[in-house]
Amino acid sequence: MRLIFSQISRFVTATCALLVLAGCGRMSEVGFDTKMAFGSVSMTDRCGDFMNRAFPNGDIEIVSSHIDSTMQSTLVTVQGVRNSVLENSPYARSVAVECHFDGGVLTGFRWTAGPIRAATTGQAP
Repeated sequence: MRLIFSQISRFVTATCALLVLAGCGRMSEVGFDTKMAFGSVSMTDRCGDFMNRAFPNGDIEIVSSHIDSTMQSTLVTVQGVRNSVLENSPYARSVAVECHFDGGVLTGFRWTAGPIRAATTGQAP
């Protein structure tokens, strides 16, 4: 009887450990939203995340950011590069957005470069 209890205890411990590890993998996907719910995400991260959500499958890598803040209002500029787009392509490789925050709440979002075509080229085919 003691042997069966020991085996069940090991099985339960191993199962719990696997569930915790599976949860960690899932948190890497939804972790940003969870962190945002607890308020531990910067405005720069929020703006970059919004840029990626606004242009899904854009494969945007954040390369720089800038924050300009007043008493209640904050302007965040985030620049990114689409690595899947060639240098001389008519499509925009460099993209950028501005996010306006009032009291920590996103109140404005606009693309300042890209995402569909580069500012120096004509209409993409």
